[in-house]
This record gives sequence, C-alpha cells and structure tokens, in this order.
Amino acid sequence: MQALVHIRRCASYEEASVADAVASAIAGAEAAGTFPEVAGRTVLLKPNMLSAAEPERSVSTHPEVLRAAIREFRKRGAEVAVGESPAVHGSVFAARKCGLLAVAEAEGVRWADFSATATVENPGGRLVKRFEIASEAASADLVVSLPKLKTHQLMYYTGAMKNLFGTISGLQKAAFHFRFPERRDFGAMLTDLCLALKPSFSLMDAVVAMEGHGPGNGESRQVGLILASADILALDWAAASIIGYDPADVPNLADALSRGVWMSDPSELTIDGPPMDELRIHDFKRIKEVGDNGFGRMILPPSLYNLVRNATVPRPFFRDRRCLRCGECVAICPAKALSFSPARRAASPAGLDKTKAAKRVEVDYDACIRCYCCDEVCPAKAIDLRRFF
Repeated sequence: MQALVHIRRCASYEEASVADAVASAIAGAEAAGTFPEVAGRTVLLKPNMLSAAEPERSVSTHPEVLRAAIREFRKRGAEVAVGESPAVHGSVFAARKCGLLAVAEAEGVRWADFSATATVENPGGRLVKRFEIASEAASADLVVSLPKLKTHQLMYYTGAMKNLFGTISGLQKAAFHFRFPERRDFGAMLTDLCLALKPSFSLMDAVVAMEGHGPGNGESRQVGLILASADILALDWAAASIIGYDPADVPNLADALSRGVWMSDPSELTIDGPPMDELRIHDFKRIKEVGDNGFGRMILPPSLYNLVRNATVPRPFFRDRRCLRCGECVAICPAKALSFSPARRAASPAGLDKTKAAKRVEVDYDACIRCYCCDEVCPAKAIDLRRFF
C-alpha cells in the first residue's frame, strides 16, 4: 500500500507563502484521493502548544500555519474548531501568548480549551483499552494533527502522532508518564491513543523547527517545509528522516509500524515533492538515543538498579543561578520526585525576591522516572540533562 506524504517548500512565515504551501499540499492529497471528505462535518484542528511561548521560540505550531489550515478546511465546507491543552499553563492563556488564539478569533472559529473530558473505548489497544480525552476530540467527526517539527528528550522526535497526546487534558498527562516510564511503553501508549482518536489527516509546520534541547528549550532551525498526509505514521517517518533520524529508532514510530494500521513497511513511503536526498539535514542537532532500563528493573535488586540507572540514564540537574523557583516543574512531576528545600547558598537569578531565593529545587533521583516533563515546562532553561559519569 502506498503511503503518500506531500512536501512543499515554504521559506518563511509570511502569510501568502504559508497559504500557498498549505493549499498546494492539500491539493496534492485531493488529487491522490487521500484527503478526507470534510463538507458538513466537524473538524478539530489540534496544533502543538507545549507552553505559553512566543511564536519566534519555535515551541508551538506557528499561527500562520493554523490560519492557513483553518481557511483550507472551511473552504471545503467543514465546521472547524481548534483546541489544545498545554502541560501546565491554562489553555486560553497559552494560546494567547503563542498567537494561536488571535488567529482562531480572527478566523471566527471556536477555541476548545479541553477542560471537559469524555471516555473513549480502545479495544484494539495493546496497553490502554480506554482513554479519557478532551470531549471536543471525542465528539469531532474528524481530528487533524497540526504538529511542529521538534526534537524530544523522551521520544527523540515529536511530530504528528506525539502531538495528539495533547488531547489528554493538562496535568492528567503526568499520570501516563508515571504509568509508562520506559520509552518503549510510552511509545506504545501513544500508538494506542492514535488508534483511539483515528486522526484523518496531518499537516506539519516544519518551516522553522526546533533542534537540540527539544521540545521546549532547544534552538530554532530553518527547515523551510510544510508536510501533509492522510497517513500519520508516513508523515512522521518522513519528517524524522529529514532531520537525520533512523525512524525505526524513534520508539513510538517503531511501535506504530509494527501495528500495520498505517504504513506497514518503510518501502511504502512515497514523496510528492522534492526528493528526500535533497531534504535531509545532516547536521541537525538531535537527541542522542539511549536504551530503556526495564530489563534491568526485572533482574537487578532495587538498590543496584537505581545505581546503574543513575549512572547511565540522563537525569535532570538544576542550575540554581537560572532557576526562577516558579514551581512549574514541581507541579508537573508525575513521580513527585521534585520538591523545594532551603537553598544551600545564595545562587539565584538577579532580581529574584528573597523568599524565592531562599529555596531551591531538590531531586529525589531514586523516585525520578526520567520522563523529562520538568525540562519540557521549564521557562528559564535551568535544567541540564546529563549522566552522572
């Protein structure tokens, strides 16, 4: 079976450039007969919005990509809503800071804050047979993923499939990290979620991606592309390949491939657009792949397992002179491994009030599950992820 991905060059976020690239990619899907029928149907557009960060930080799907998507789907007769639920910030607050809310309001579509949830049965799931997801995602006729191309500390790469984790409301995401701390299991859970949601189309913002310390604290990297596909796995496979990964090393993509629901073999991937050899970025700063430790947990005594894990698996180290003591990391930590304790010395950013400067974040490394949620939400780039040795 052919797994078709439409790739269009887009040099900037200038409104007309994005509109042309998005329209061309969707037209390609229509010509191939893979674009879903949307007339008279409710369509939920799900952008990526990790936190309340300005568009130029490349943390979230760019507002112009959302604008172009809204217009293309409405042009075809869809009733469009837009929604997302960031990890710690309020949905409306974050959407306003990211510029996404202003676009939704200007285009006259409803912003769904994902505060209400609904139960979705998932009998085909390997690990999760039932999800509590945003009610807007559960009730929409069609769910469309609008991801940002970024690196990711846990999954190495994040794209269209990982983006749908945002349909889990707010801090409820932390429970899944605690339940599935190993990369392989977390990746399988993401596949299960995609099976439950049945996304019909994906449109990726890869005009400016995030490399390095993604998904929240990396650097912007010009890529100059828009990707679109009715096959969500094929799109992610192509995007991960472009930034230099072997997609088979990305845990959720490898798991999704094994299911045979979407693309079932990499040989099926077909590109409508520039050749992949022209698109690959060989010096893209990627997350280094490391192994899971589930097997070690099964065969080693707890004290020895923790010693091995602490020495070999990257863990969070807090830089007191950058830390704002905002508490977002403490609030999101699914393992309750973070807490405030009295500061050992005066080491804090200039201008921090005395109350905050008098405390620091303490890490219980035996409890830490290495999900890196703290790093994702840190607004000050105050966390280093490194091995003990």
